[in-house]
Amino acid sequence: MGMRRAATIGLILVAGVALAGCTGEPSGSPAGSPSPSASTPAPTAGADGADADEALLPIPVDEIRDWAETAVPSTGADGSSPILSGWLSEHTSAHHTTDLKSQEAGAYQAQLACRGEGILTLTAGQLDEEPSAEPIVCENETIAFDITTEATGMQIVLDLEGAPTIYALSLQRMG
Repeated sequence: MGMRRAATIGLILVAGVALAGCTGEPSGSPAGSPSPSASTPAPTAGADGADADEALLPIPVDEIRDWAETAVPSTGADGSSPILSGWLSEHTSAHHTTDLKSQEAGAYQAQLACRGEGILTLTAGQLDEEPSAEPIVCENETIAFDITTEATGMQIVLDLEGAPTIYALSLQRMG
């Protein structure tokens, strides 16, 4: 009987530890807000730097997606809505790469909007290849430019120099 009781207590302890590791939405945080991952906690200095960077943005983070819809508005054609939006900063990420693996080959009209005191540089091209066009530099403006790929897939790279900046990017297939 002693062995069976010890095994039962062991199972209860394992279940208790497993349940203690579960985390829900932190109290006081708004619904839908990202919560830090328990497995990769951010260093305190980095979190403080990210919060300071966020405070320097021209609009609150939770309004960036709505801003993107007006900054690079859809023409109503398929695939012309903003595909990327967000913000870059020294303490969060000054370099962002997006691989659009199923993007059809062809010619696209792109619009890049950026707001803030930083300078964004965008390069785009086919996956796993050097960008075929010159970098696009965005300084608190909206720019239209062309991107052409000859194979399925596209890579978009954004780099930030300077202060925290928000961005929005849309693609419209030509022809």
